[in-house]
Amino acid sequence: MNAKLSFLHWQRRIAAVIGVACLAVGVGTSSMALGQDQSVATLNDIVFARKTLMVSIANNMYPIDQMRETGKFDLPRGRASADAISAMLMAFPLLFPPTTNTWTDKAPRDPAVDTFASPTIWQEYTFFYKQAQASSKYAFDLSHAEDVPAFRRLATELRLACDTCHAAFQKNN
Repeated sequence: MNAKLSFLHWQRRIAAVIGVACLAVGVGTSSMALGQDQSVATLNDIVFARKTLMVSIANNMYPIDQMRETGKFDLPRGRASADAISAMLMAFPLLFPPTTNTWTDKAPRDPAVDTFASPTIWQEYTFFYKQAQASSKYAFDLSHAEDVPAFRRLATELRLACDTCHAAFQKNN
């Protein structure tokens, strides 16, 4: 990776971490409130924030998957989606503080605010964190794919990384 891309990668990382931190502690509050009592963010707020972030990741992954499936590639659009995914995945594991490990098997849950995160995330947090960072790197590399064959290969790697993480760390009722 050249120096300019490395700088941009770290610049995006810092912006993503700051953005997620603000989202995690200030969901539903104004930026002026961030200097005030931040205990207003409930567990449901944090879970909702990570669900919202995952929906945004998925919304950016859909056109990439569609390009792979149809063979109709729009590289600028795909690169932009991959770049957004990369930034979001850098911040994603930070939305899993131990207090949000609230999974109870067979419990009724509200899909909007209750967690579907497997307790395995907190048992293997280092692995989970490294997987998210590796997936972010796949997406970053995809955002710089120079041609269709490279884009297709990297998009497949990113999809595999996403599916592997979901299989390991997402619960479904």
